Amino acid sequence: MNSFALRAFRDTADRDYIHARMAYRADLFPQFHWSALHALEKYAKCIAILVRIPKPKLAITHEIKRSLDLISEKLDIPLSEQTKNFIKRLEEFGARFRYLEVSWFIRDCELAMLDRAVWELRRYCNAELYEYSGNQFTSISREKYEQVKPIDKPTQTNTLVPGGLLEETLRKRDSRSRPDLIWCNLYYSASKRKKVYMKSSIMAENSPLFLYPEIIDEVSKYTFIPKEVADAYKSK
Repeated sequence: MNSFALRAFRDTADRDYIHARMAYRADLFPQFHWSALHALEKYAKCIAILVRIPKPKLAITHEIKRSLDLISEKLDIPLSEQTKNFIKRLEEFGARFRYLEVSWFIRDCELAMLDRAVWELRRYCNAELYEYSGNQFTSISREKYEQVKPIDKPTQTNTLVPGGLLEETLRKRDSRSRPDLIWCNLYYSASKRKKVYMKSSIMAENSPLFLYPEIIDEVSKYTFIPKEVADAYKSK
């Protein structure tokens, strides 16, 4: 079970995280938002499996907060207000709609927000933190929990996890994805950085449906438009 959680969710999330960083560097911001959402979603689901949270009757799709709410019944994961707000933005606006159904924008340095969010959440994607009886989660190791719990300062102890794909990427200096992982990364880098400098990005794009709301019924004949989106444009 733990191997499944780590390989299918944590390591896959690591790839999504690197992919999000690649997209950001290339100014592909909708793709950045989408991969960022996928990465954080999978980290949360990895933790849920590690602490043996049964899946709810209503399936969780690309959601982060719902998984975190379920996890909170067994485990307290401290998250900064910045990370909470970034997750909310991804779920409610930044990455929820994939086909330009709504307009999008990016401002500030959202890559730094993603890096922080990944660091705060990914540390718990570590089976060595948890104690089991047979296949059942019993508790988190208090000693190890106290080492990773603080979110005021990143260290090797509260950042790196054994066997992780990010750690493997950092170790392999010839990895083709390594430059994109370590670029301006305060948390995952071979150097002991205390600060990084990034340029804020500002870009936006209006949805065709925002510009021409009268076409909503015709468009709906050919592609799926979420009901809430269709209703919003019809009310304009």
